[in-house]
Amino acid sequence: MEKIHQPEESVQQTTENNKVTLKEKFSYGLGDTANNLTFSMVTTYLLVFYTDVFGISAAAVGTLFLVARIWDAINDPLMGSIIDRFGNNHPDGRFRPYMKWAGIPVVIMAVLLFITPDLSDSGKLIYAYVTYILFGMAYTAVNIPYGSLASVITRDPVERSSLASFRGLGSQIGMFSIGILVVPLVALFPSDKIGYPAVVAIFGVIALTLYYLTYRNTRERIMPVQSATPEKLSFKMVTRTLKNGPFLSLSFMSFFILMAMLINQSVGLYFFTYNLDNPFLFSVYNMLNIVSVVLLVVFIPKLTKKLGKKTLTLAGFLLGAGSLGLLFILPSTPYTVLPLLWLGMLGINIPNMLVWAFISDVIDYGEWKTGFRQEGTTYSLYSFMRKLSQAVAGFVGGIGLSLIGYVPNATQTSDTLTGIEVMMILIPAISCIICFLIFKYGYKLNDNMFEQINKDLAEK
Repeated sequence: MEKIHQPEESVQQTTENNKVTLKEKFSYGLGDTANNLTFSMVTTYLLVFYTDVFGISAAAVGTLFLVARIWDAINDPLMGSIIDRFGNNHPDGRFRPYMKWAGIPVVIMAVLLFITPDLSDSGKLIYAYVTYILFGMAYTAVNIPYGSLASVITRDPVERSSLASFRGLGSQIGMFSIGILVVPLVALFPSDKIGYPAVVAIFGVIALTLYYLTYRNTRERIMPVQSATPEKLSFKMVTRTLKNGPFLSLSFMSFFILMAMLINQSVGLYFFTYNLDNPFLFSVYNMLNIVSVVLLVVFIPKLTKKLGKKTLTLAGFLLGAGSLGLLFILPSTPYTVLPLLWLGMLGINIPNMLVWAFISDVIDYGEWKTGFRQEGTTYSLYSFMRKLSQAVAGFVGGIGLSLIGYVPNATQTSDTLTGIEVMMILIPAISCIICFLIFKYGYKLNDNMFEQINKDLAEK
C-alpha cells in the first residue's frame, strides 16, 4: 500500500499511550443517551402527537419530515466544515466544548415541538415546520461534534469497538427509556397537550446533565498541532469525503438500517395498540430491547476481536432479516411478536452499534488516502445521510398511514392492520437484506487492511 504524506495543515500529535478507561467509555456513551432523550422523543412520538393531539393530517406530517431535510443538505456539511476549520485551538479540544452548551437549544426546541398553540390548520402547519426545522439545526450543532469525538479518543480498533458498543448502549438506553416511560408518564397529566411538553422538559433536564458528564470525563488524544494552519472552508472538503468509497458504503448501509429501526419505532405504538390491542406491550418490547443492548455491550468487543467488525455486522443483518421475515409469515400474537421482534431488533442493533466504530475507521482511511484529517466534514456528511433516512422513515410512516386508511382513535380495518404490520415488520426485514448486500460487496476495508493503515498513520 502506498503511503500518502500528510500536509502541514493536518499534522497530528497523539497521546495514544493513555488507555481509555471504563469511566471514559461510559461517559462517552452517556452523550448519546442525552441525544436520544430528545431525538427519540421526536422520532417515536411526534408523528402520533401531530396526528392525534395537534390535529395535522398524516400526509402533511410525512411531507414535513421530508421537506425539512432539504435544509440539512446545507446545514450538516456546513457545520462539519466549520468545526474542521475553526475547532483547532480551544484548550478543551475540538469537540468536547460543544457538549457544555450546544444541548441547551436542543432541549428548548424539543419542548416547543410538543406545544399546541391554538391556531388555524395552516397556522399549525407553519408552526410545525418552523419548530421542526429549528430543532434539526439545534440537534446538528451538538450531534456532529459528539459523533466526531470518538475518532480522536483512540485509534485502537478494539477500543473503538468498545467505544461504539458503549455509545450503542447509551443510545438504546435513551431510545428505549423514551419508549418505556413516555406513555405512562404522559398519562399522569390531565391531558396529552399538557403531558407531552412536560415530559419532554423533564427528559431535557436529564439530557443536559448527561452532556456535561460527557464533556467532563472524556479526553481528546488525537489533536492537531497548535501551530498548524487550518484548511480554508471550501467545497473540496466535501468532495474529498465523497470520493471515500468505504464512507459511501457505510453511509448507504446506515441509511437503510436506521430507516428500518425508525419505521419500526414510529409505528410501534400503532402496531401494539391496534394489531395486538395492548399499547402497554410497546413498553415491554422496548424493555426487551434494552436487555439485548446490554448483552451486546458485553459481547461485541469479544466478538469483534474474534470475527472482525465486518463479519459480525453481516451476521447481524442475516439474523434481523430471518427473524422479521419469519414473524411476518406467522400469525401476530404476543407469543410470536415479542420473541421474534426481539431477535430481529437484536440483529439490527449489532450493526447499528458498530457503525460508530466504522465511521472512525473511514475517517482514518480518508486521512491515510488524502493526507487530510476531516472529522467534522466526514461525520457531518454521514449525519446528513442518517437524517435523510430519518426523513424517509417519517415520510413513509406519515404517507403510509394515510395510504392504508388509518383513522385516529378508531377501530381500524383489516387492510389498515395489514399495512401497519408491513411497516412494522416487513420493511425492516427487506432493509436488512439490502444492507447485507451493500456492506458485503461495497465496504472494502477489512481488519488486515485497517491494521496497515493504522501503522502508517502512527508513523506520522
